[in-house]
Amino acid sequence: MDNKAPGKSTDQSAPQPQKLGGGLRLIALGLVLLLIVGTPISLFAFNLYQAVFDRPLIKNLLADEAVNHDLLPVWLEWFSERRAQERVETGEALVNIDEPDIALLLSFMDKQDWKDVRTEVFTPEIITEWVGVTVDGTYDWLDSDDLVPQIAWDMTTFKNRVNTDHGEKAIAIAFDNLPQCAQSEIDDFLARAAAAGGTKVLYNLCKFPDPWREDQLSDYLNALRKVAANIPAKFELTDELAANLPDTPGVGPTYIKQELRLIRFLGAWVWALPLIVLALLLLFGRVTSLQRLAGWWGLPLGVTALATLVPYFTYRSLLTGVLTQGPLSEVPDVVREESVRAILRLAGHVFDPLLWQAILVAGLGLLIVILGWYAGRKKKPASTPALAINKK
Repeated sequence: MDNKAPGKSTDQSAPQPQKLGGGLRLIALGLVLLLIVGTPISLFAFNLYQAVFDRPLIKNLLADEAVNHDLLPVWLEWFSERRAQERVETGEALVNIDEPDIALLLSFMDKQDWKDVRTEVFTPEIITEWVGVTVDGTYDWLDSDDLVPQIAWDMTTFKNRVNTDHGEKAIAIAFDNLPQCAQSEIDDFLARAAAAGGTKVLYNLCKFPDPWREDQLSDYLNALRKVAANIPAKFELTDELAANLPDTPGVGPTYIKQELRLIRFLGAWVWALPLIVLALLLLFGRVTSLQRLAGWWGLPLGVTALATLVPYFTYRSLLTGVLTQGPLSEVPDVVREESVRAILRLAGHVFDPLLWQAILVAGLGLLIVILGWYAGRKKKPASTPALAINKK
């Protein structure tokens, strides 16, 4: 009898796990599901906030795209092709035009031509300054009472460069893309010149041979100088927009500003949602030991890490499919490919951090599971003395 008493006393003193009632268990399981599904969404939203509202990052990315990549040239090439096609389809004639039309000349340019023109008249310094002013104006607008962003480009450097041999080279690049004149076009020009009685007339929209070639090119150069002279020293990018943009509830710039402010606020704090869920799991899961913590925190965090890796490994293919089948479905392949590349580059700043974030979540979950397992092993030897006494 005496031998059994110590063993019995030891068994009664062993801590018993607390069982959850049906309601509490259901709530706790719901919180686990919310943790697994909500954590990747929260991390994505936080990363999106970090990227989109990082002013230096956006400046550098946009400036680099404009200066060193083909995004703008391929879009401008597409604009040129559409402009040329519209001119043919509508039978547009050169009527009421008393000087060479630079816009019509640009409609013959391809991607390489636009890249060459960028090299001649749009220096990296000019582009970087314009991008910086645009980005700063947009971000400053969010915290101001202005209806639209205040964006004014300094055009002085650009105007000065256009009026040098760089501007002449740019016009020569565009001029060389004009198709050679057919004899009928030359005859038409000569007939109009004769009818004008010595008054200068507009050349047809084609490249004339000698002896008219140099005179035709000089006409375009003079037209470019007139365009440059009419460019203001400060180009108020948003003045016209502010004058004609309706500001009504549900649409308009005020509504957009309010939504962006809300997104910025939520994005800055959305990372706290998984922490709140974890805290609630402590309460509803009645976590009073490391073993229970391993069950309600450790294992769910491991599954959460795996769920976080899903968007990391799939975002490139998913985004590419959405863009090519949706907004970019009507543009040429080269434009689509370059646009997708640029968008994926920005998306990388949002999705790529999910990798190390998933590793951190998995590491935390694994640590908690190990601690729970170790705590469980330490409790088992406690019953050994009682067993030894019973054997005696």
